[in-house]
Amino acid sequence: PSDPGSRMGRLGLSLLVGPANAGKVALLLERFLAASGSEPFLIVPNRSDVDRVERDLLRREPALLGGSIGTFDDLFRLVAGDAPRVLSEAERALVLRRVVGDAKLNGLGRSARFTGFADELARTLAQLEAGLVEPGRLPGDLASLHASYRSELERLGLCDRELLRRRAVDRLASEFQSWNGEPVFAYGFEDLTGAEWSLLRAL
Repeated sequence: PSDPGSRMGRLGLSLLVGPANAGKVALLLERFLAASGSEPFLIVPNRSDVDRVERDLLRREPALLGGSIGTFDDLFRLVAGDAPRVLSEAERALVLRRVVGDAKLNGLGRSARFTGFADELARTLAQLEAGLVEPGRLPGDLASLHASYRSELERLGLCDRELLRRRAVDRLASEFQSWNGEPVFAYGFEDLTGAEWSLLRAL
């Protein structure tokens, strides 16, 4: 998605489509370079892609004086502003085990005794939060566990990767000045999560 001529009040979404090896990435990078004076942001799929794309751009232009390249996580952190610290995977596992141990479960009580329950719960909550699903929309014990997990993070003054993404989307929706209209480019994504689509829509 890109629109290198965009400015505040005239934002749009453009898609480059076509078969593999049709030159879509080369055209996208040319548009990124053309918009360098507007401090564009280029989203790439993985951290390893950042260095590779930087080298590609430098082959096209000897000096880059504007713009940023990063992953969706980098863009979410930039937009979220002064957010709580994101807990590590190990910390997340400990928090969820505590939440499961303290919970009064009905239908999931027997399953919760197994060590893999908290790990599977972590994967389930990550998918739900990536889709911006609120605890109140979930059934029974899952809703209770999700709400307890959120409460525990708030008590600890932490957030997870998915909550940081939600904070960024909410901030864009509620604070007009949270983004100054810099063009955003993205490539290499066959699919996007609900949070990623929401971020692009909000931008």
